[in-house]
Amino acid sequence: MRIEGTRSFAAPREQVWDALVDPQLLGEFLPGLESLKVKDETHWSAVMRLPMSPISLDLDFELRERSRPAHALLSAKGKRLGASADVQTNFDLSEAAAGTKMDWSADVELGGMLGRLAPAMRPVAQRQAEKF
Repeated sequence: MRIEGTRSFAAPREQVWDALVDPQLLGEFLPGLESLKVKDETHWSAVMRLPMSPISLDLDFELRERSRPAHALLSAKGKRLGASADVQTNFDLSEAAAGTKMDWSADVELGGMLGRLAPAMRPVAQRQAEKF
């Protein structure tokens, strides 16, 4: 499933970019985060409880593309107890009159028992991404 959106920030692009690729800062905003372990600036792992679900997944994150201050691509893969998720998300930042505009998208593949719930999870995933 693909989800996408646009968001504006009242801050310079460099500051927004730095915040969006900082695993410690991201961890404070990830929905359902149970634990976070930073390996290095481009790799970290987390245990996250999925929205509207009793399922927690062990996820490995990798910051795969970095082009400061304009673009980044982040992947997350994980599984637990017959459920799996593979997420590719990216953002593009551009200057705006009041600061920075971010266009983002995420491609989410759910497997196992989550794959059967994917159609119902789409609006939940969109809301969670917009809230994040």
